[in-house]
Amino acid sequence: MVAIHPRHNKLITALRTAVENGEGSLDKDTTSHDDLFDSFRISLMFWH
Repeated sequence: MVAIHPRHNKLITALRTAVENGEGSLDKDTTSHDDLFDSFRISLMFWH
């Protein structure tokens, strides 16, 4: 479980609007702040 401080409203928006394209990857055309979402996902890559 991950807690995100409310001041990171762009990251929260990115997580709420994230859309999967059917092939297991992010649909960047419909997701807001897709770069933030990608950065967040990569930062959790090695976290177990």
